[in-house]
Amino acid sequence: MELLLSGAETVYDRVADAIQAQIQRLDDEFDHTLIRRRLDATAQGDDVSVRVAIGLAACKAAVRARARPAVLCALVPKADFMALAHDTPKAPTVSAIYLDQPIARQFSLARALVPNASQAGLLAGPRLQQSRGAIISAARAAGFTLNLLTAQDERTAAAAIQPLVTDSELILAVYDPTVLTPTSAKWLLHLAYKRQRPVIGFSRAYVDAGAIAAVFSTPEQIGTQAARAIAPFLRRQGSGLPPPSYPSDFAVAVNRPVAAALGLAPPSDEQLMREVAAQLKAAL
Repeated sequence: MELLLSGAETVYDRVADAIQAQIQRLDDEFDHTLIRRRLDATAQGDDVSVRVAIGLAACKAAVRARARPAVLCALVPKADFMALAHDTPKAPTVSAIYLDQPIARQFSLARALVPNASQAGLLAGPRLQQSRGAIISAARAAGFTLNLLTAQDERTAAAAIQPLVTDSELILAVYDPTVLTPTSAKWLLHLAYKRQRPVIGFSRAYVDAGAIAAVFSTPEQIGTQAARAIAPFLRRQGSGLPPPSYPSDFAVAVNRPVAAALGLAPPSDEQLMREVAAQLKAAL
């Protein structure tokens, strides 16, 4: 087994550490021969049965490599992985655990945080616009009408943010780096706070930057899921990987000073998790 890391960032090592720890917990009879290397290191491990590529750069390198074991990509955006799989039709057995969250989780968190809100705003770039129907359905399932504005790039996003904030009771900041760049996200958070509109993000970084809350999966959760996905290879019980999927486990974080400034008093993180899980279960 090989763990291929996109770079030296701590998040990649945290995923890799979680994979190793979970593999050791699952079964002491596994073949624990494991290679961990970064993308810029000398190539090795071509005879491994499965390669876990952590991060998008590692995923691209693993899928396009000459040596083609099964590849599980972790911590990769769904849209980027789908494009890579489409452009590499002769790729090996390949699957993924996405970086982004299913939109229903953000809507459910929004409902738990602002139970009386009726309208949610969302800015959709080119990627999200392809999922317009699913987004509207997820909003409806959580009891929201959706104020969906579209943009094609950072420039048009800047123009759309003000009406989005003005005409929405709360805003979902959904992963779409074409329009929600660091600059436009900062502008969104600034205007939303000024207008007293809660923003629900998709990462802890959004909470630290001023969003009221976010739903996300930790590197440890993603690493644990990856280890379970490759377990059959290590037991030599088969060669199939589970289909690409969103992270199965997730966490929430709340910026309580921002919540208080907006006149909201969210329950504990644990209670929010229970409420989100109950809403998602009810929507099935």
